[in-house]
Amino acid sequence: MGQVFYIDLTGISSKEELQALLTKELPLPDYYGSNLDALYDVLTEQGEGWNLIFYNVTKITVDMENYLTKLQKMCKNAANECDNLQIRFFP
Repeated sequence: MGQVFYIDLTGISSKEELQALLTKELPLPDYYGSNLDALYDVLTEQGEGWNLIFYNVTKITVDMENYLTKLQKMCKNAANECDNLQIRFFP
């Protein structure tokens, strides 16, 4: 059975806030680099069986929309690379 992680994006207004949230919600290694490249590495190396559910995506601040798009693209690539990794985004 896989692990399910619910990540609430309400009010996230910076990359640093998002990375802090991911560090809190996911079992990331101590050496995690707090950026999208590091997240990709963790997802593709350790994410088998993980089910990430990002919700309240529409409540992320306007300043974060471009970063959110990059996050979504990276997550799609990671899910394509790693068997049994599911990542979904909900409004």
